[in-house]
Amino acid sequence: MTRTLAEVLLLIVTTLCAGYVMFVATVLQPVMNDLDEAAFGQFVPSLYRHAIRSVYAVASSTLPFVAMIPYFIVYKVEHPWFVAGLACFTLASTASKIMNLPIYRRIAALKSDEVAKLREQRRKLQTANNVRALISLASVVLMALQFAW
Repeated sequence: MTRTLAEVLLLIVTTLCAGYVMFVATVLQPVMNDLDEAAFGQFVPSLYRHAIRSVYAVASSTLPFVAMIPYFIVYKVEHPWFVAGLACFTLASTASKIMNLPIYRRIAALKSDEVAKLREQRRKLQTANNVRALISLASVVLMALQFAW
């Protein structure tokens, strides 16, 4: 496999994940914002359960990490834009674990009548989703820059 083919394949799976994250931040989050707090409190745990069982979500989030290992072993870190994009992808995934997962747990623990707390968690979730989406988008742009130069 050539380096270019390896980078194109990695860019494709990273783009699929970024698209999924962008969908959550730009489509699903506004829908969650339209829900009243009680409905939001019921929806998010269900969303999380389905997301962690989704073959697409899990594969698009995991494949880039699996593919990075042989990429770095074979091709090292000689293409700086591409490596920066992979680093951003790793940062986006880490941000998700640090920011989003605790929010999902807090929402699941809240009762539907805890309106103020649910509202606050919704605001935090929106911020976390936007941060993750922006970093994911940046990762794709950085990786694509490798092909421009």
